[in-house]
Amino acid sequence: MLRSISCQGLRLRQSLFILATMMMMPPVFLACNTARKTVQAAPGAVDTLIQWQVRKDYVFANGIGFSNRFAGARLNAVRQQNDSSFTITILPENEPINPSPWYAFKVWAAQQQPVYITLQYPSTKHRYDPKQSSDGLHWQDIKPVQVAAGEKQATFTAYAGPDTLLIAAQELISSADGNRWMDSIAVLPHINQQVVGKSRQGKPIRMLTSTGSDGKKLVVVLSRQHPPEVTGYMAMQEFVRTVTGPGALAQRFRQQYELVLFPLLNPDGVDEGNWRHSAGGVDLNRDWELFAQPETRAVKETVESLVRKQQANVEFMLDFHSTYYDIFYINQLTDPLASNRPGFTEAWLAAMKAAIPGFKPNIKPSGNGGNVSKGWFSRAFGAEALTYEVGDNTSREQLRLKGRVAAEEMMKLLLQ
Repeated sequence: MLRSISCQGLRLRQSLFILATMMMMPPVFLACNTARKTVQAAPGAVDTLIQWQVRKDYVFANGIGFSNRFAGARLNAVRQQNDSSFTITILPENEPINPSPWYAFKVWAAQQQPVYITLQYPSTKHRYDPKQSSDGLHWQDIKPVQVAAGEKQATFTAYAGPDTLLIAAQELISSADGNRWMDSIAVLPHINQQVVGKSRQGKPIRMLTSTGSDGKKLVVVLSRQHPPEVTGYMAMQEFVRTVTGPGALAQRFRQQYELVLFPLLNPDGVDEGNWRHSAGGVDLNRDWELFAQPETRAVKETVESLVRKQQANVEFMLDFHSTYYDIFYINQLTDPLASNRPGFTEAWLAAMKAAIPGFKPNIKPSGNGGNVSKGWFSRAFGAEALTYEVGDNTSREQLRLKGRVAAEEMMKLLLQ
């Protein structure tokens, strides 16, 4: 017998999936929102409609429960197969969308026992193997994970008990966590913090800047335009820790360059557990021409104001992301003299290669046109600009090394 279902507003493909699910007969909970309105983004946005997930607890008769009632969660349906086996459906916020199926949920049981979980992806393939945490701070990989033929399902075992267990595609880092981290950087005497705008849902877009220079030369850092891209965010954190740190190199650097840091551009998407988009239903890294979204518009107007008021140059812009493996997307200019620092990016990547044993940068050049951040910073300011995609499965030790070395080699080169 069907226990609970609420599915108004789903697209046709999702509706067909639900009908098929209902015919399978075991108890099922489907998380589709009827209480919250669909969001329409600003005119000209790429994707404009979001189907919100319902935030609720899913408690079954045998004492096993699941929940998506926390920031960063994504869980769209739970179907019980038997006493201890469950299928969890993971759906995107809208489509078309990048194949980055984020999931995060809590699971518990009346007594300690194995819970057999199958992740099901009706619209994409498995990408992130699960991690688990009992405190939200320390995470371990769950092994083994069995991925079905076609990669539409992945199955693993969680050992649940009365104490809630967190399971997520990557480490769970909410906007509140990000704000606390920015606060920890802002306590440094040479770092200022300010709110430069608000997201679609009214969350602050924060900027950190360094003091000590004349403000004529700027280095800009962006991160977390795409919610699930946690490894890029972690590499950014180490980069920022290094350039804002107490070392002699960093102190000399801040005497000549002002840091302009935007560590969390998409707080709404992060907290909603979105695969890719903002609360406006938009890939923010495809909004750097129209600036139809408040998040990108806040960065644009803030950087333009700094450049104008301080008569400054943007020397370098680095936008941290994540994908399956490390990639550096660089601008390939038809006129190298259009850059404030001709040849800097290539020299920086060569220095990183020399400094990290066995590291061979995977470089993908493209023109500086289009609607991504690296293109706009190049066109608008003549900045050397690139997107650094950090591999999903990079060891946390290795990504911290890359973030630190990236910062050190940048500072050395820019001080020459």
